[in-house]
Amino acid sequence: MPTGQRLAHRLWPVLLTGSLLGLGALGLAIAPALAGRAPLLLIALRPTWAILLLVGGSAPFVPALLVAAFFRALVDVGYFGLARNNIRSVLLRRLGGSRLVTALARPGTQTPLLWFCLVNTNAAVDAALGAGDVPMRRFLRFLIPGSLLSAALYLTAARAVAPWMRGAVNWLDAHMTYLVLGGLALALTQAAARGGLRRWRSRRGGAPVRRPRGNGNNTP
Repeated sequence: MPTGQRLAHRLWPVLLTGSLLGLGALGLAIAPALAGRAPLLLIALRPTWAILLLVGGSAPFVPALLVAAFFRALVDVGYFGLARNNIRSVLLRRLGGSRLVTALARPGTQTPLLWFCLVNTNAAVDAALGAGDVPMRRFLRFLIPGSLLSAALYLTAARAVAPWMRGAVNWLDAHMTYLVLGGLALALTQAAARGGLRRWRSRRGGAPVRRPRGNGNNTP
C-alpha cells in the first residue's frame, strides 16, 4: 500500500471521531439555543439518548430517525476504526483502555457483541470489535439496523414524555443566554484546570532527585 493511502487509512478514524466529538461538544454548549428553534439540528450535532428524549418529541419522526441513526452510527464507526488502527482515544482510556478492549475482543465474544449492537452500542463494544478480526462490512450489517432500532425507541419514548419535556425546552429557551455563557465558562475552566494539572505533573516529574552527599565510601 502506498504511503499516502496508508496514512489516510490511519487518519480517517481520528478525523471522523474528533470531528463528531467536537460537534457534540458544540451541540451541548448551544443546546439551549437549538432545543426550541432547531431540534433536528441539535439531534444531528449530538444524537445522544438525552438529547433525543429532550427534543425528539418536537421533531418530525422520520427525519429525526434518519439523522439520529446516521450520526450515531458514524460515532460507532469512528471508534471501530480507532481500535482497528490501534489508536486509543481519551474515552477508551476512561473505560479501562486496553484491558477492557482485550477482554471483550476475544474470539468467543465477537458474535455476542455483534448481536448486542442491535440493542445498544458503546465505545468499548465498538473498540473490541475493531481490535479483533471482524470485517467492517459485517460490523455495519449489525450496526445500521441497531442504530435505527435504538433511535426509533428513543424517539418513541420522547413522544410519550413530550408534555413534560416541553416545559424543560421552554425553560432552556428562557434561560438560553445564561446557560450558553455558563457552559462556555465551564468548558474554559476545565481546559485551564487540565492545562494547569499537566504543567504541575510535568514539573513534578522533571524535578531533580536530590541525593545525600558523602565520600566515595558513602560514609559521613
